[in-house]
Amino acid sequence: MASPNITTPSSTTSILTPSDSLMLDAFIPGYSFVSQLLSSHLHIDLSQYVPYIITSLLFAASARYTWRRFKYLFEDYCVSTAEIRLDDEIYNYLMYWMAHQSFTTRTTHFIAGTRTNNSYRGYYDDSDGESDDTRFGSDDEYDQDGNALAFDDYWAKVKNRDKHKRLRFTPSEGTHYFWFRGKLLAFIRVREDNNSSSGYMRWMVAERLYLSCFGRDPSILKALLEEAQRAYVARDTNNTVIYRGQKNGGGSGYVDWVRCMARAPRPLSTVVLDDAQKQTFVADIKEYLHPRTRRWYSNRGIPYRRGYLLHGPPGTGKTSLCFATAGLLGVSLYLLNLSSKSFDEDDLMSLFQDLPRRCIVLLEDVDCAGMTQKRDLEDKANGGDKDKKEQENGKNGEKKNSKKDDDTAGKGISLSGLLNVIDGVAASEGRILVMTTNHAETLDPALLRPGRVDMSINFGFADHADVKQLFLGIYSTLEGDLRSVRNSLNPRTNETKKIVRKVSPAPWQRLSHDAIDALGEEFATRIPEREFTAAEIQGHLLHHKTDPEQAVREVAKWVDEMRAKRKERESSSSSAKAEDKN
Repeated sequence: MASPNITTPSSTTSILTPSDSLMLDAFIPGYSFVSQLLSSHLHIDLSQYVPYIITSLLFAASARYTWRRFKYLFEDYCVSTAEIRLDDEIYNYLMYWMAHQSFTTRTTHFIAGTRTNNSYRGYYDDSDGESDDTRFGSDDEYDQDGNALAFDDYWAKVKNRDKHKRLRFTPSEGTHYFWFRGKLLAFIRVREDNNSSSGYMRWMVAERLYLSCFGRDPSILKALLEEAQRAYVARDTNNTVIYRGQKNGGGSGYVDWVRCMARAPRPLSTVVLDDAQKQTFVADIKEYLHPRTRRWYSNRGIPYRRGYLLHGPPGTGKTSLCFATAGLLGVSLYLLNLSSKSFDEDDLMSLFQDLPRRCIVLLEDVDCAGMTQKRDLEDKANGGDKDKKEQENGKNGEKKNSKKDDDTAGKGISLSGLLNVIDGVAASEGRILVMTTNHAETLDPALLRPGRVDMSINFGFADHADVKQLFLGIYSTLEGDLRSVRNSLNPRTNETKKIVRKVSPAPWQRLSHDAIDALGEEFATRIPEREFTAAEIQGHLLHHKTDPEQAVREVAKWVDEMRAKRKERESSSSSAKAEDKN
């Protein structure tokens, strides 16, 4: 019986010539070694599979290129995309909106946190604009039967809830699909490495958000972003938003206005000041904000700016008037501390250039920020003493130079720098600048000239009418004292319903309106006029906030104590000044 023909590996002929093998060795290091290894141990001639391998690689490369090209053309011509950057406030709008969407609770890849906003801009609000009444509800004051709880029981309930911050869930990195107004959208969250920065900034700058939809019409994306903005801003519809100037990223970082809080507006009637002065101040601001005023300034080539100086003893209501006016007009309040050594003049200019068109900028205690020094003294320090400083540096050597450099690096904002920012050629327009000081007489006249300070209001000590107004403001029964109102959100219908409940009356509410008015008149009579500030008088009233009759009985004793403390402070101040002179 004839044996079948069996082709052995040794009888196979390689399809590659020696020159081909050398070429493969040049392009594929180690090819000869691998080929010999497979041939001797597994009896596989690798050269027979090289054409198939090359064909497969070419096919894979062409398929990959074709897919990328197709994807690029599809995204370029068939997909609309909106990019949201981390350093813009719209990032907070979108993340807040996303955290309140139902699809975020169904996604299997999400980021869990106690806030939805980014700390890159320095703003932190763990309640997302919700007040304690909205978050916990006024029902915490009552048991299941509607009876008022004792303080210990109420406090135990609230204290336990305060330990648990509300969790917020937002989509994690990657692509997430969801429906919005009947259209399929994609939310894409990308975080890329940024080797140009380090540490904190490296992690924060890299993140980008994208919104995409099918089609060439991006109107659905714009509608979503507008809705997110409305939802974010709606939290503060009845609140005054307060921003403050801050330097992010350390001493060499950039400056920005960051949101620090949103507070319920303060009624203008609670500010202790002559009613005519309050109305004049508010009327002047309203006239300035009127569109005809802006046209009037523009037609005459006058810079559209307005400045106010509120001066008087501490505790007389300067900052309170500014805050109440911001709430009355519905504008944001921007706070800036000129005493900070981390700010320089370039930082101050950047902050003022980033101000919105209509806002109130508050510079508190400018007399404590180095603005009391006259400019001729600055010139003398910079010019007249130059030779003297050079001689001292020459004597003390490098140590003196080093100390001078350190002092220059942390000198903060100078008077000339402030003047250029508020009234220079490149100064911003449309904002309202309010400066407060306890000692207006110490300020440089250049800071007080018209165009920089257009109106000055003097806050003095409380007179008879002011004292009575304070008393009635503390003890009068207001509508909110008799009931509590909170908003309840129905998760199914997404509708808000107001819940109104009666509140247990306060102890002083046993007195009639006429009785409170008579006590207020008696209280005002017993306090000397224009001797105490509104804050001092309010402190006494708050000490007896549940007993107006006791506040009246103790007022004479309080006046004697305050006078004794004032004399003691004046005596200590005089002794300190005498020691400084010696």
